[in-house]
This record gives sequence, structure tokens and C-alpha cells, in this order.
Amino acid sequence: MSLWRLAVTPRWWGILGFTVAFAVVCVGLGQWQFDRRAQAQAAIALLDANYERYTIDLTTILETPAEFDVSEKWRSVRVTGVYLSSDIIYVRTRSGPGGIGFEQLAPLQTPSGVVFVVNRGWLPANGDNSAPAETPDVPSGSVEIGARLIPGEKQIAGRDAPAGQIATINLETIGDFVNADVYRGWYGRLEYESPATDAGAPWEKPVLDEGPHLSYALQWYVFAIMGFYGYGWALRKEARGDLVPERKIRARRSDEDIEDAALDATRVR
Repeated sequence: MSLWRLAVTPRWWGILGFTVAFAVVCVGLGQWQFDRRAQAQAAIALLDANYERYTIDLTTILETPAEFDVSEKWRSVRVTGVYLSSDIIYVRTRSGPGGIGFEQLAPLQTPSGVVFVVNRGWLPANGDNSAPAETPDVPSGSVEIGARLIPGEKQIAGRDAPAGQIATINLETIGDFVNADVYRGWYGRLEYESPATDAGAPWEKPVLDEGPHLSYALQWYVFAIMGFYGYGWALRKEARGDLVPERKIRARRSDEDIEDAALDATRVR
């Protein structure tokens, strides 16, 4: 059978449809990887753009506690207020220089009465990881701090923590804990305090990279092309007679079995 006549048979139409569906899925996955790469590139660009910008008063960026603009991430802000030392909270299971430990959250009440949550750094855990090995005191009285704006985290259903601890930096939950209005979109990673006291491990500039998304995307496009190559290869092989469909093989074996049975019957006679 010629190549084109074979290609338009119902069986090969079905194989072509499967090949096209496979290619569509591969292209979709490749585009998904391109989108993830674009997101990673945007995150790197935002870090580079905001990290070296000058420090600005918090109220200049955030006019209301609920205000949130993702383009302000990593901005350095200046805040004055008084730490609520009785409402210190520790975030569980956080990675740091010494492994898994805690982060100290100190609510800073601003002159307007709104609380800005300050992350004062990573602390090592005790022997059974149930609590921080050390709990640094916060400065007393009026204090000025510099901090990097970081978005609050979502609350994870089913994760709880002992009294005085929290599973994620969910600012709504912290607002309920301190019984005060808090900045609900952002908290701050501490850069400096004046006056200063001991704090956790200082924050360093993150190192972000694109990851392997580009290579993964190209691999998915290659898989799509390979699907059509495999389709063409198999079609040509069968058109030349090098490949025989399984149903024809079964039919041929059935005919051979009938002939063998007839010959056996003749020999018996």
C-alpha cells in the first residue's frame, strides 16, 4: 500500500490524532515552563530594583494598614514606635544558618496606634526543637528601625503551634494575637535598630536565579517534535511492509493454524 493511502486509513487517522494531542500537551507544558521562567525573571528584576533604593518612611509607602502593592517588595522603610515586648511571637520550623529554628516577630506600635510586625531574625532551636534556644530582649521605649518590606504569608489549614508561637507569618492572625490593628499586607525584616539590642541572625540579600525552566521548556518542545517524527517513521515502515499491524499478525497466525490442522488431519488418514 502506498504511503498516502495508508495514512488516510482509519487506524492511522487515529494514530495521527493521538500524536497531535501529545504534541499539544507538550507545547502546553513548555509554555508553562516559559511562564515560570518569566515569573522568576520578574522576581529577580524586582529584587535588583528595590534592594539598593534609599530608605523611606513607612507611611510614605503605606497610607493605610490594608494597602498592598507587590512592586514595593524589598523596599527599605523607616519606622518609629514602641515594641510590645509582652506580645513577642516566634515562628516555628524556619530555615536559617544553623538549620531549622525560629524567627522572632516583634510587634512595633507606631504613633498612630497601628502595629508594624518586625522580623528580628533567625534563632536556633533548643534540644527538642520545641522552643528557641535563646529569646533576645527588644529595646525598651521609643525606637527607630529600618526594615525590608516582605508580604505576609497565608495561613495553612491544620497547622497549629503552642502558645506564643505561630506556624506562618499570617498578619491577620498576629493582629488577633496582639489585639490591635496591624499592617496586614506587609511585615519587615529588620536591618537596624536605634537604640539596638541583641537580635537573631541578620538578614542578607537573597540570591535568586531563574532555575532550569528554560531547559525544561525546550525539552517539552523537542518531545512534541519527536512525536511527529515517530509517527512519520512508523508510517513509512508499515507502508514498506517492515511493520505489520498486530491484528494482521493474529489473523495470519489463525490462517496458519487452520492450514496446519488440515495437514495434520490428512497425515492421520
